[in-house]
Amino acid sequence: MRKIIIEEFTGQLCTYCPDGAREIERLDSIYTNQFIPISIHAGAFSDPDNGAPNDFRTEAGTAYKNTFGASSYPAGTVSRLNNAAVTGNSQWETDILTIKNDVPKVSIGLSTLYDDSTRTLKTIVSTEWLSTETGTFNIQAYIVEDSIVAYQLDNSVHIQNYTHRHMLRKAINGTWGTPIPSSNQGDIDTQDFAIELDNGWNKDHCIVVVHVYKVAPDYEIIQAEELHIVESH
Repeated sequence: MRKIIIEEFTGQLCTYCPDGAREIERLDSIYTNQFIPISIHAGAFSDPDNGAPNDFRTEAGTAYKNTFGASSYPAGTVSRLNNAAVTGNSQWETDILTIKNDVPKVSIGLSTLYDDSTRTLKTIVSTEWLSTETGTFNIQAYIVEDSIVAYQLDNSVHIQNYTHRHMLRKAINGTWGTPIPSSNQGDIDTQDFAIELDNGWNKDHCIVVVHVYKVAPDYEIIQAEELHIVESH
């Protein structure tokens, strides 16, 4: 099964962004095990200098917003289709339907080791190509945190205890990931990455999300997996 990532660009000061979040929850209820949402706080709506009470921005998220050209929120990319075209929430399900039945080109094995005493997380990612693919591909690993309670503007209403879902916290192996050496059918590659969880992150709500994507100018994400770090014990 090809798993599908949506990268939603959002911000605490974006009054219509909760409409995008609600659409993501609706899509998640339909496509469930095939659907991996990530919310990226980036841009003016996320800037404390503009009045955002929390700085949820990340270096990677800012790079994605600028590279993909996200501007009018709510906005997002569905597996970075069409050279990472950023679309509104009314387009997301249409894009999902165009790829949901695709035969996977690569499989991803994902495991984690977490040491609570040091808050150190080791992520082990293995890839196996199911077909021979042309081009250059990278593996990308993220820390995503769910259920963060904080302020959000919602259709002109100030919500002090809004639940932010699927928030990008950090790109574990750099903004654009690390190369997969080859992409011939049967080729296997294993990489591991270590990171110390920030003290402000709730480990029980942290998820490792990994995906394989074709590098620029394509950017399409061809497969993804996720794992709650506390489930690996």
